[in-house]
Amino acid sequence: MNYLKYVFVLLMAALLTACGGGGGSAGTTSGGSSSSSSGSGSTTVVSTPTLVVSLADSSGVALSTPRTLKSGLFYLAQAKALDGSANPIANQVVTFSTDSTLVTLAAPTALTDANGVASVKMTPLSAAGAGSVAAVMTYNTTTITGTAASYQVTPAAATGTPTLALALTDSSGVALSTPRTFLTGSIYKARVTVLDATSAPVSNLVVQFSSEGVAATISPSSALTDANGVATVQIVPGTTTGAGSVKVSGVVNGTTYSSAGVSYQIASTSVAATMNYVQPSTPVSLVVSNASSGNKLATASFKLANSQGVGVSGQPVSLSLNAQSISAGVTFLVNGVNTSATQTFTTDQDGLVSISVASGTLPTPVLVTATAVSNSSISATSVGLAVTNGRPTQLRSSIAASILSVEASPGGTSIIQGVQSTLTVLLSDRLGNPIPAGTVVNLITSHGQIAGSCVVAIVSSASQCSAVWTSVSARPTNGWFTVLAYLDGEEDFVDANGNNQYDGGETFYDVGQAFLPKDAKASAFNSVTDQPIAGGMTGALSCNSFASIPYQMPTSCDGVWSSTIRVRLGVTMNWASSFATITSLGASSKAISMRITDDLGNAMPSNSDLLATLVCPATMSSPPTISGQSRTKTPNAITPVDVTVTFSDTATGCTMTMSVTTPAGSVTRQSFLVP
Repeated sequence: MNYLKYVFVLLMAALLTACGGGGGSAGTTSGGSSSSSSGSGSTTVVSTPTLVVSLADSSGVALSTPRTLKSGLFYLAQAKALDGSANPIANQVVTFSTDSTLVTLAAPTALTDANGVASVKMTPLSAAGAGSVAAVMTYNTTTITGTAASYQVTPAAATGTPTLALALTDSSGVALSTPRTFLTGSIYKARVTVLDATSAPVSNLVVQFSSEGVAATISPSSALTDANGVATVQIVPGTTTGAGSVKVSGVVNGTTYSSAGVSYQIASTSVAATMNYVQPSTPVSLVVSNASSGNKLATASFKLANSQGVGVSGQPVSLSLNAQSISAGVTFLVNGVNTSATQTFTTDQDGLVSISVASGTLPTPVLVTATAVSNSSISATSVGLAVTNGRPTQLRSSIAASILSVEASPGGTSIIQGVQSTLTVLLSDRLGNPIPAGTVVNLITSHGQIAGSCVVAIVSSASQCSAVWTSVSARPTNGWFTVLAYLDGEEDFVDANGNNQYDGGETFYDVGQAFLPKDAKASAFNSVTDQPIAGGMTGALSCNSFASIPYQMPTSCDGVWSSTIRVRLGVTMNWASSFATITSLGASSKAISMRITDDLGNAMPSNSDLLATLVCPATMSSPPTISGQSRTKTPNAITPVDVTVTFSDTATGCTMTMSVTTPAGSVTRQSFLVP
């Protein structure tokens, strides 16, 4: 019985084995397996994924064996992933590897596409040799390794005779301009670009750098050109000044080629070469020390530099004034003390020295000379520094209005309020120099309104200021009015001995007390209506220079030259109406002359348009035309304007019409029958 039991167990085990039961089928591989059965029997199907590695050119065409890669081109490393049923495996990570001394891969991994293909860009280097590309992936936890694809790299040979273009640059790679100068203590570069005869870069080429002449250290002495054919090394100049050159060479296709030598010079940063006056953006003008206002102190600065313009520090520099400046009282101001003696200063870290210059009592050009103590041939002199009088004079100053005849009345006593004109005052001292910026000018007017003051500024190298007049209140009875500007100044004189100051016995223009006329058409001072202006040195003497000095009370001079007077500058303006009066001055068959005024007999508004037209009877077979008009606009003036209109032929019986259009648009027309 026991024996039969053992036989039965063995038979059951055999049946289970035949049915595929137990621990694993006969079809299992490292790649995995699956099984299926039908009817009473069973069949095992092996399903192993595969990874096929290949190489293709840049367009994706597969390379044939033996696969040859050429330097200067790029290729594709590809791997195709298929499952056990030969279906593409998409979105699968594939890892590539190869010999990095022969080729470079753009990326180590790539994803398979819908066709199961993963690709990476592969670029061969310049070195020759053979290698292979391998690919591996992990699929369902199983590592699948593809068969490596072999290749050989053939460097691209340079075509024809190569060129080696050598340049010397600063440390940032900017090419040095000729003459190429190395400064001691700085770092530079030598850069060569190697191209073959087709201008293609020669890469992976060993080039040798060398220098001749004054020593400059090249580090390293050789370098390998990159994919662009460029190799760069560092140059450190030595401490010895002088000149030298750099060359570069390389062996291409068994032949040695060299560049032309590129020259350089070595300069020391501590050796002074030039002295320069540090000139301000605008010339510096001082006023005399006894002026009531204005700048009386300036700074003169100089720069001691090496041959490259870099400041040289720690060097003594002497500073001196010329004899003319000293005789005019100009001094240096050092530690609060005025002195005309030569001073010595040491240049700062930027190579600069500066000194304060104080004006004297006389106007004069000022020359400050800076000289390097170590080398007297290195020097410079100030430019544009001067002392001016600083005080305005009557005969050197003026005033003007942007609109002399303002359209501020419709006629009669009525006014147009708010019409404006700009008054500009230009002021000079006795020698015609600008007066100091910041000087205040007072302004007053007999009619209308004027800004009470303006402040002098230097505009386009001229000392000037402006104020705005505005129509307001009553129109002058006769239409004219005065705007007066005044400020402190000095009397003009004839400097007979040329010492820039008044000396007894020299001719001068005595100036009396200023006044503002109420009636701008009056020819003399009216003590009842005119407004005296206080200030200045005045007296009770007759003013013989009354014709030259306007707005002056006739018996207010003192007969003594004075540096304290009221400079007065007046302008007469016209309060014009908008409508014209046009009267004939004479007519003939070929011309008509007329006068154009406002309602008070003064000028029409400045810049009014004048237009003449001619209309002839229809019975004229060849009617004449206007052949000329002496003026088409009114000038910027206060007096009436005369206009003559001429005809091309006899115009008897024709009608000439003159139209006057003001800037505000008011139109007046007057017609004349041609005799």
